[in-house]
Amino acid sequence: MNAFGFLLLSGFALGVIHSFDPDHLAAMSTLLGRKRERFAHAFSKGLIWGLGHTLSLVTLGLLLVIFDAQVSGFWERAFETGVGVVLIYLGIRRLRDTLRRPHLHVHRHGDLEHTHYHVHGVGVDHGAEEAHSEHSHAPLWIGVLHGFAGTAALMALLPALLLDHVSSYLLYVLAFGLGSTLSMGAFCAGVGRLASRLKRVRGSGDRWWAALAGSLSLALGVVWLGSTLLA
Repeated sequence: MNAFGFLLLSGFALGVIHSFDPDHLAAMSTLLGRKRERFAHAFSKGLIWGLGHTLSLVTLGLLLVIFDAQVSGFWERAFETGVGVVLIYLGIRRLRDTLRRPHLHVHRHGDLEHTHYHVHGVGVDHGAEEAHSEHSHAPLWIGVLHGFAGTAALMALLPALLLDHVSSYLLYVLAFGLGSTLSMGAFCAGVGRLASRLKRVRGSGDRWWAALAGSLSLALGVVWLGSTLLA
């Protein structure tokens, strides 16, 4: 294998490994299963996260390479703090879903009508827009924050930062981004399928998933924020 092939392969492999960081998985898990979603829809959430993650890595990396600079301790801690705060927020938001009321919801696709359990917040009318809404841009901004935060990403990109040519750096980062994006897409698709199966157990499966995802995100966020502020 030549140097070019090794560059792309190593970037892709490190991207796959990096996507499975606990904060990435915890944050994205809270965005899955809030409604019954198809395989492609769950997969697309991972792709959107990967897009945001790659964009921030490209931006940050280019600035470091062009200006021969380093990320200061202040900004590194600020981004890490942001991750902890977001994890806590997502955890609390998901735990609120355990209070949602399940009820039968008749759904029609053309001439085909079927019934399934549907849930939304306590005190929210079924016809209200917020009863069926979700934050479609959340995966993108979470990915952007994850891309800027953490020494893990910078250490994974260290080989590229040592390259002489910006074009080589971009190729490495794009391979890294492709690996992290596809692996996160696969993770979201798998977890989304699991959450959808749980939702078939009337309303209880949905609540169990909300409690699990919310608790893990909240707990990790508290630990993350505490370790960052006390470091």
